[in-house]
Amino acid sequence: MSKREKKKLTIDEYIDIGKGDITLYIIVTIILLAISLYFGIKYNFYFHLLFIGLIMIGRVSERIDTLLTLKKMKRYLVDNDLLDKIGNIDYWNDRYYFLTDNYMIIKQKKEIFSFKYSEIERIFKESYLELSKHSYSQEHLHIIVNDNDFKILISTTVLVGEDYRDISDYLIKKNPNIIVDETIKE
Repeated sequence: MSKREKKKLTIDEYIDIGKGDITLYIIVTIILLAISLYFGIKYNFYFHLLFIGLIMIGRVSERIDTLLTLKKMKRYLVDNDLLDKIGNIDYWNDRYYFLTDNYMIIKQKKEIFSFKYSEIERIFKESYLELSKHSYSQEHLHIIVNDNDFKILISTTVLVGEDYRDISDYLIKKNPNIIVDETIKE
């Protein structure tokens, strides 16, 4: 394996990483709160303690949600006898979907779905542009499978807690028969 080639991980390895992430975030939270408490006592200023605490608790809860999603996905794959059929995991976006050799596995509205790339009928992009005091832009990819519309984030100017990328080319490579519709701009 060359240096540039990334080792393919199993779902169990992703679960172990998720557990490690939670432990790491808890340790960092405790350290930051201890440092904040020290400065709060020294300078009689405690507001930053609440601020840091809320941010870190939010980050820990995101990591817990991710671990629960991973475990739910594994349970789904085992229950549907797909664990040995998915092949290697090519990509995990750190939140709610996997791209594997043979299937896409995705969590949408608290449910887990899986489908073969050959089942994807069409894809299209949807772009949002908000011009205001808090301007931002986002782009989502819609994946249409058997009348289900799976929407994933592929671009944003907003800070999010997930890895995002445009997977259109990957999907088309897996299934060249996918119909690519025009981008919708809002």
